[in-house]
Amino acid sequence: MRFAFVLVNDRTPFRQTWCMQCCETICGGYLREIATRLTYCDHRCYALFCEALAQDRMRAAS
Repeated sequence: MRFAFVLVNDRTPFRQTWCMQCCETICGGYLREIATRLTYCDHRCYALFCEALAQDRMRAAS
């Protein structure tokens, strides 16, 4: 499984956006996954989201 993302510093998205993991408002920088265009407030939230996704896939496979 490959993940690709863009880390944006000192900017906010054009429209008000929330982190897909913690639901906090994005401000002052963010991470955007390229394939889905989903936004996360930082690399920690992105990593938590990826970990939860991997666990769900493993549960579904067993």
